Parts: sequence; C-alpha cells; structure tokens
Amino acid sequence: MRNYTYRFIPAFITKTHCIYRYVLFLGFLFFTLSATAQSKSPVNKKYVDSVISTLDTIPDHFKKIEKLVRTAGNNRYTKPTRALIDKAISISKIVDDPKLFGHSYYSLGNYYYFNSKIDSCLSALDKAYQYSEGINEPLLKASILTTKGGAYQNLGAVILAISTTIEAKNILDKVDTSTLTKEEQRKYKGQNLVLNNSLANLYTKTEDFDKAVEFYDKAYDAAIGLGSQGNAAVILGNKGFLLITNDKLEEGLTILEAAKEMKVNAGLPERFIASTDLSIGLAYFKMKKYDLAKEYYEKSLAVYKAINSEKGMMEGYTMLGELNNAENNLLAAEELCNKGKAIAVKINDSDYLMKSCNCLYEAHNKLGNYKASLTNHELFTKVKDSVFNEKNIRKITQVGMQYEFDKIEAEQQAIIDQKNRQTNRILFVLFTLGVFLLLIILFFRKRIKYQKTIAAQNYELQRQKIIELQQKNKLASLNSMIEGQEVERLRIAKDLHDSLGGLLSTVKAHFKTIQNKNEALKLQEIAQKTDQLIDEACIEVRRISHNMMPHALSISGLKGAIEDMGDRLVQQGYTANVEIQNLPSKIDTTKEVMIYRLIQEINSNIRKHAEATSILIQLIGHEKEITLIVEDDGKGFDYKEAEAKGGLGLKSINSRVQFLDGTIDWDTAPGRGTTLTINIPTI
Repeated sequence: MRNYTYRFIPAFITKTHCIYRYVLFLGFLFFTLSATAQSKSPVNKKYVDSVISTLDTIPDHFKKIEKLVRTAGNNRYTKPTRALIDKAISISKIVDDPKLFGHSYYSLGNYYYFNSKIDSCLSALDKAYQYSEGINEPLLKASILTTKGGAYQNLGAVILAISTTIEAKNILDKVDTSTLTKEEQRKYKGQNLVLNNSLANLYTKTEDFDKAVEFYDKAYDAAIGLGSQGNAAVILGNKGFLLITNDKLEEGLTILEAAKEMKVNAGLPERFIASTDLSIGLAYFKMKKYDLAKEYYEKSLAVYKAINSEKGMMEGYTMLGELNNAENNLLAAEELCNKGKAIAVKINDSDYLMKSCNCLYEAHNKLGNYKASLTNHELFTKVKDSVFNEKNIRKITQVGMQYEFDKIEAEQQAIIDQKNRQTNRILFVLFTLGVFLLLIILFFRKRIKYQKTIAAQNYELQRQKIIELQQKNKLASLNSMIEGQEVERLRIAKDLHDSLGGLLSTVKAHFKTIQNKNEALKLQEIAQKTDQLIDEACIEVRRISHNMMPHALSISGLKGAIEDMGDRLVQQGYTANVEIQNLPSKIDTTKEVMIYRLIQEINSNIRKHAEATSILIQLIGHEKEITLIVEDDGKGFDYKEAEAKGGLGLKSINSRVQFLDGTIDWDTAPGRGTTLTINIPTI
C-alpha cells in the first residue's frame, strides 16, 4: 500500500493514512511468507483422531500435551485442530499441572487468534499467563505476551500492544541462553525475530520512525541468524519502503535494491518481487527520474496482471497515471487513473480511490474538463469524509478548497477580461458558501446517524438485561421446584421406610409365628411362596426408599453416597470402580443432590441400554470446578441419531448439566462404549 504526499492534501494527513495502510501491508507480507514456508495439506477429523490415538504410547503427560499443541500449530490452528487442543486441556485437568494448563491454554489462545475471535483469544491467554506465573517458563510467558500484543493491535489498541510486546521482549532479554537446549535456542531466536518485527510495525504506526528502523534492523539480524533469507528480504524491503516514505530516497533505494536481490535468491513468489519493484519505482518518481520510475511500475504491473492481483493492479495503474500526469501525458493519465479508480471502488479501497480521484481531478483540470474535474473532486471529498475524523475533515477541506479556488482563479484571470474579475469573485464566494453548507449538512447527517446507533445499542443492552433477568427468574423457579421435589422424595421415603416397611416387617413376624405353631402349614408350598414374596417386598421398599433419599448422602455426603452407589452396582453384577479426588469439603446441598441424581440417571441409562459389564465413575475436584467422568464398556451408540430421536434419558442428563451451569461431552460410537465428561462449576 504505497503512498506519497498528494499535492492536493496536507502532507501530515496523507503521511499518517499512508503509514497506517503500510503497516497492514507489512503484516500481510510477513504472514504470507510464513504461511508459504509452513503450509500443510488441510487436516480432517480422521487425521485428528489418529493423532489422539497415538497418545497411549506416550507415558509422559507433558510430551502428550506438547505433541497435541505442536500439531495444532503446525496446521495453522484450522478448525479441526480444536479437538487436539480440547484433548490437551482435558489431560491438563486430570493431571492438574499448571505447566500443562499454561501450554494448553496458550494453544487455545492461538487457535482463537488465527480464527479472528480476539475476545476469546485474550481470555484464553489470560488463563495461560495465570498458570505460567507459578512456573519457570520464560519462553512460554514471552510467547503468551507476544500473541496478546498481536490481539491488542487487531483491536486498534496500539499503545497497549506496544507495552505488552515490550514486556515480552524484556522477558526474553533476561533469559540466559547458555542454559537453553538447541531446540529452545531456536525458539528463542524465532521469538526475537517476531517481536522485533512486531515492534517495528507498531512504532511505524505511531510514527516513531527512528525506533521503527532500529527494530527492523534487529529483526533483520535475527532472520539472518536463523538462516531465513526470505524473512530477512521482506524485513529489509519494509525498512527500505519506510525510508522512501520519509524522503530518504538514496538510502531507501539502495536498501530496496538489496532486498529485491535477496528475494530473488530466496526464490520468493513473483508478487513479493513486484511489491519491491513498485517501491523502487516510487523512489525514482520522487527523484523525478520518470523513465526509470515508469520501467519499474510497468514491470510490477505486468506481474500483478499475470497473477490477477486486483490490489496490485490498482496500485500500478494509479501510480502510472500520476507519473503520466507529471509528464503531461494527460489522456494516458486519465485512462490509467480511471482503471485504478474502478478497481478501488470494486474492492472498497478508500486510500487508492482518493489517489485516483485526485489524479483524475488534475488531468481533467489541465484538459479543461472542469465538470469531470469537479465530479472527481467531490468523490474525493466524500471518501475523505468517511476516512478522517471531524477535525481533520475541516482542515483538509479548507486547504483543499483553497488550493482549487486559487487555481481556478488563476486560470480565469489568464483568459477572462479585467472587466469580469469582480463577477468571478462573487461566484467564488458563492461556491465557497455552497461547499461549507454541504459540509454542515454532511456533519449533521453523520451526527444523526451516530445518535441512532447509540439508541440502537442502548435498546440492545436493555433487551439483554431483560433476557438475563428472565433467565435468573427461570433458574430460581427451577431451583425451588427441585428443592420441593427433594423434600417430597424425603417425605415419601420416610413414609415407605417407617410405615409400609414397618408394617411388612410386622406381617413377616406374625407369619413366622404362625409357621412355628403349625408344622403342617410350613410344609405347604403356598406358605413358602408367601414368605418369599414378603421378603422381596421388604427389599423393594428399602431399595425405593434408598433411591429416593439415599441414607449415605444425608450421613456421609456426596462422596459416601457415590461410593455406596458403586457398591450396589457391584451387587448387581457389574465391575464398578469409583475414584473420588480433591472433592471440595463444602458444596451447596442442592448441587450435591443434583450431582447425585445426575450420576443416578447416567447409571440408569447404562443398565437399560448399554449392555455393559464394567463401569468407571471418576469425580475430581479442581480449583473452581468439579469434573465428572463416567465410562462404560457397553455397545455404544450414535449420539446425533439418539439426540434426534429425542430420548428422555439424554434430555434428562443434558438438562441437569445445563441447570448446574456445566458442560458435557459425549464420546461414543457404536461398538466402543461410552465416555461422558462433565465439568460443573463449584462457585
């Protein structure tokens, strides 16, 4: 995105807008070069599953995490790689190691960054940094801060991006490189390269050009140290272009020619060579060496035409048009600038739309096509209004209009008789008033639009608050309903145990007395069958009573109740394993009951449908959440198909998890059992 000072625009405004677009261009070049060097074929679910399946062969948990996040990074964090990162986080939760959490959440932050979800990216990186605080991992900390700096830059928070990136640089500078392994030293140099290039781009954006050049030099040295000639060539070209835009023409031209030679030697694609040719052409144009400028412009334009790069063709056409304007080849200038203008309108490039309009304004003005000249000037003013703030609009318009009016007045004075001078001055004043009236109208239109936007935002905020309040009321009602259900269950359980259970026990005792007194009755088959039915009734009453309000839950709490549940599974013929670790000592009573009911519902589903022989129940407490894992070796099922059928069991389990503000992951397929992983917040 090359630019130079328009004769029609104040220099300081043009330079600021040029530099802003230029930083975007540098970032694109650097990202494209990295992608060219590291691109891989697209990944899919099958590939991801194959990577996860190899983890069982890796005994060390950190190496498992390292493999998962490295594979995600090598594949540029495409959407299928999210499963790899989720698996890394799952392993980290099981092991509960801050080092593993730090690397896993850093990878998640990168995933969100590459997929343009900046808010989620910053949230994941904050978690990663919190976990890294307690461990000695300076390279990890620097990496986290580097990505955060990039995220802040995407949000337009340049100062925050600079401070975060400098903090990352300070961490790296304190690292004793003599203690690093070869792999760590390679990562260290690579991070230095990225940080220096990022800082150079950021300082360019804030117009601190001396610091920008300083960090480009450091980035160049780092690229050479890594043996990356391609990256070094791009960085050198960035520096050269920066010097050209600041009118250090001889020095900038020398650097650009060296950068071009390096790009050719590195075998970079033609579009990288073309961008340097365009910068060299700009240097010669500023030196007024129009023949050389034209040669490089046309060479660059030919490449952009060959690869059908609309942005490149737009730049080439517009710059050639300006060159022809300078040489008074006005018809050629008109044709070229019209082509550049058409592409700028098509791809919505306001910078080059302004440049092409300015070029056409000058060409038509020299040709005497004042109507076409005025039309292009009005379009230029309209685009400029959408790019710059209100203060700059007034300044630019005043200076721009004054330039135009002075030029028109000078031309009129050359062709109009002295007698008409006063009339022309009156027309000049009227035209000036009309332009300022137009600006006032545009200002109030913009103000009204802004007020409408604010009103719409306030409406949306109110709507969200109403929805949130309705949700809270719904949850409160549901909580009250559940508490009422549990109270009713307790009452029924007590009635069954105290009343019907006692009554059956009394009947049993009386029946035994009758049997003891009447030997003939004991021999009868009906007496034996009746005795057996009474025993079964007593057992069933105790079972129903226990399920409705388990004795262990009220006596021993959640842990004891779940262990008791495991014992009953064993009695029912299952191989049951119950593992409970780090369970919080205090859990809300309603939440305890809901967790117990949830596990009860899952086990009920297994008994009804899974045809399993083995059941594993794991309940693991973390700092702010509880992880529940239930696994069986049953026949499994197709979750999406079962969900579509609307099974009550699945709906009940999912609803309970949703009520607990938790998350649930179903890992199942026909023929390979089922694993449920549920995360429930404790606060």
